[in-house]
Amino acid sequence: MADVSSPISFKRRRLIGNLHHTVAEEAKCNPTEEGADGFYEFTAEDYYRLRKTKKEDKFLKTQKMREAEQAKCRSRLTKAVIRVRFPDNHTLEATFHPSDKIQSLVDHLKKVAARPELPFYLFTAPPKEVIRDMSMDFYSAGFVPGANVHLSYGIPN
Repeated sequence: MADVSSPISFKRRRLIGNLHHTVAEEAKCNPTEEGADGFYEFTAEDYYRLRKTKKEDKFLKTQKMREAEQAKCRSRLTKAVIRVRFPDNHTLEATFHPSDKIQSLVDHLKKVAARPELPFYLFTAPPKEVIRDMSMDFYSAGFVPGANVHLSYGIPN
């Protein structure tokens, strides 16, 4: 628990790496203690850890193989959860099929908007990219399995 009464005493800490760090691992990593040479020996545990981190798909693939993998991945994804953030910080969450067009999202927003006659546009951020092609499906747009989309009123620049 941090003392937040003084802004100087409050510091942020960044945790990098494994959260299951134990005292035994710390003692093993400390080179000042006896047995420091054991730290540099390659163990079976090190071997399996390295092997697990290596990618298994190291071979080149033909276009047909890549398309088959993409189709397999695409068939497993059955929904796209789209969160639309309005200018007043309200959020609308809707679920679509990945093959639905972005135009279906726009039509849904026109149904639920308080003032559907006002022109609006959708964008993703960061970086700000205005969504101009409404005929693209959610999978092609990169909105599967989910995306945060911002709505802004007016005409895009």
